[in-house]
Amino acid sequence: MQGEDRLEDFIRENRESFDVAEPNKRVWNSIDKELHLGDTKRVYVGWYWKAAVFLLLGAVTFLMVDRYDVKKPSELEATNVEKFKELETFYTSLIANKQERLNSEISPKDASIYLEVEMKELDEIYSDLREMFLDSQPSEQVMERLIHLLRQKLKVMDSRLGIIENNKMPEQMKEDSDISL
Repeated sequence: MQGEDRLEDFIRENRESFDVAEPNKRVWNSIDKELHLGDTKRVYVGWYWKAAVFLLLGAVTFLMVDRYDVKKPSELEATNVEKFKELETFYTSLIANKQERLNSEISPKDASIYLEVEMKELDEIYSDLREMFLDSQPSEQVMERLIHLLRQKLKVMDSRLGIIENNKMPEQMKEDSDISL
């Protein structure tokens, strides 16, 4: 504390001489150089901001192009589409055969409205799902749902054919088949 008090006393006593005195040229030149160095740092900061904005714009552009880029279907998706077309051909041929059998067994006026309504509903669901599968989402899960719908259609036809076959049986055979079930 005593050292600070002496310094303060010295400054108070010699204040007038400090106000009148000018610094040495060497001292002033070094201060002036340091002042100009501070200005150049600000210029570089401006370049950093410009570079950061440029990089940000580049990243946003890349992400936008990447997001909206139309991608070709992957190999797995193409394989799913081929596999589905093969399975669809197989099941539609089975369905066509069953439909011919049903048409030959039932006259148009005896055809069940229940069967027609259910088949129409399955066809509508199938066509919508098929369109989605082929256009935008050839995934394994959607393909499985499509195959399930085709199998469901076959099951409905089989049950109707079973009813027709059961009606054709003689009474004794019907009773025997009911007992065995």
